[in-house]
Amino acid sequence: HQGGEPKTTTPALIISLVSLSFMWALVVAKRNVGAALGSEAILADANCNLACVYLSVVLLVSAALFELTGVGYFDAAGSLGVAFFAFVEGRESFAKAKSETLSCGCER
Repeated sequence: HQGGEPKTTTPALIISLVSLSFMWALVVAKRNVGAALGSEAILADANCNLACVYLSVVLLVSAALFELTGVGYFDAAGSLGVAFFAFVEGRESFAKAKSETLSCGCER
């Protein structure tokens, strides 16, 4: 089916707002715990949750722009944004898997 547009983005707006708030709280909590314990693993996990925050922002922005303008291309642009973040995260994961350190970027 070509040329189709979503009828509503209300569920996407709700899901992205809930996800954004919970994921951000999780990032902050994990960073605090990771710093207090000196745990690079917990800090790395917080960085993984930060990627979820970015994805939620992309969903929120694309859904809000569609809701405000009715232009269906914002939905497609949001999909490209999600694909971009998935590609970047995947490339980073493969690069770290090939490295000797597997540090997840938490060096101090």
